[in-house]
Amino acid sequence: MDINKFDWTEGLENKEIYSNDKVLIFKLKNSKYITQNIPGPGCEMEDFEEKLLGCQCLACDRDCKCTVQYGNSYNDKKIDVSLLESSVTPVFECNSNCSCASKCQNRVVQHGIGAQLQIFNTDKKGLGLQTLEKMQTGTFVCEYAGEIISLQEAQSRCNKQKDTDMNYILTVKEHCKNGILKTYVDPNKFGNIGRYINHSCSPNLSMVPIRVDTMVPKVCLFANRDIEPLEELSFVYGTLRPDQKTGSKCYCYSNICTGFMPFDEELKGSQV
Repeated sequence: MDINKFDWTEGLENKEIYSNDKVLIFKLKNSKYITQNIPGPGCEMEDFEEKLLGCQCLACDRDCKCTVQYGNSYNDKKIDVSLLESSVTPVFECNSNCSCASKCQNRVVQHGIGAQLQIFNTDKKGLGLQTLEKMQTGTFVCEYAGEIISLQEAQSRCNKQKDTDMNYILTVKEHCKNGILKTYVDPNKFGNIGRYINHSCSPNLSMVPIRVDTMVPKVCLFANRDIEPLEELSFVYGTLRPDQKTGSKCYCYSNICTGFMPFDEELKGSQV
């Protein structure tokens, strides 16, 4: 198969993704494209290897055991808006062990990117991602995919970074009965189109961890409001502290901008 040399996804997504200046891909693309998370140093390999059980539905309905156990998260392929406001409720899609068809209403993020997106060069934030079409609230945009690594590996990588280096490591926190489950995703060397989405203190995307075949969460980004064509896509990188007075400057230009980028202080915990 011939791969379009201007396609940032290297032919791996449903839709090719270009930049508004085609030269950018040769100047600024420095990672290997992947469509979903891959195991990295220190990760729990059994989380990748142990497959989830599936339903035996021919056509999933209210009796489908996948949705009975965890709830129906989608309506007309758009996520329930309440899930964009809370990370308490776990989301599981039907998976490869299910008997239902690929068009099942409980299969959305596993089908990949469905909207037409574009890479562009921002004024102060480096590369960014924008949509070329209107998106309705609840629309799935893309994953934030990369290497799944341990806390120790995340700390080691952060401490090796220079002040001028971009930090892509994302700490995903999920509340469960045993406390807070943390997943560390690094798309720096291996990542998908999500690595180009910038932070905003007033974002138009919300992050929802979703599981499909394994217990490794897909970090999925959905429109939390209607988004117009050529609007830059953004999400919150972490917990925002209004009193934060240090760190990388934020250029989201939001009315509620804190002035600085959020950062997980735990990632500074181990010096190497």
